[in-house]
Amino acid sequence: MIERVAGRNFLILPDVFNPVIFRTGRYLAEYIQTSPILDILSEHRQPTALDVGTGCGIHAIFAAARGYKVEAVDVNSEAIRCARINVILNDVGDLVTVREGSLFRPIAGQCFDLVMCSLPKFRGQPTSTFELGWRSTDVIDKFAAGLPKVLEPDGIALVLLTSHGDERGMLDGLEAAGLSVQVAQRKHFGVEIMTIYQVTHLLNSHCN
Repeated sequence: MIERVAGRNFLILPDVFNPVIFRTGRYLAEYIQTSPILDILSEHRQPTALDVGTGCGIHAIFAAARGYKVEAVDVNSEAIRCARINVILNDVGDLVTVREGSLFRPIAGQCFDLVMCSLPKFRGQPTSTFELGWRSTDVIDKFAAGLPKVLEPDGIALVLLTSHGDERGMLDGLEAAGLSVQVAQRKHFGVEIMTIYQVTHLLNSHCN
């Protein structure tokens, strides 16, 4: 299946989370495309970005279009294949590297100006490759705990959450990790509310 978002085409393989049908990926991608926050981060040098749970690669590709050097990570091997195809289709192969692995393991020791994620938001054991995109027992907790170590001191994370998932669990985890969380954008889709949160370090905290 081919989906089109903001003038770009994306191949979506059967076992990969569809960013248009489920809305979350498209919503965050459109924010990444237009938000002035990304310009602020790139004022003095080429900025770096990490796309955690990249899926079809949509967020990594839109960040690359804004001039970011991007590492895109996913645990789903089909998502990795899909993202690599989309990187080629969108002609950003010189800016995006796609790596297979869980959360921050593939980029251990690196720090980023921008971290993007639209991770599994529902608690529970995934029963198929496809469910890896929206259900997990502990990925919310692991992401929140590990984020401070990969975010530059003045970096920003954009985290998309939905009222249908464990939104409170993620927010509590981010705050417990010593991060500042504020609403960047929120939209009511009728059946659910989606919120993009802007996450930053508190004063005197830093990337390890």
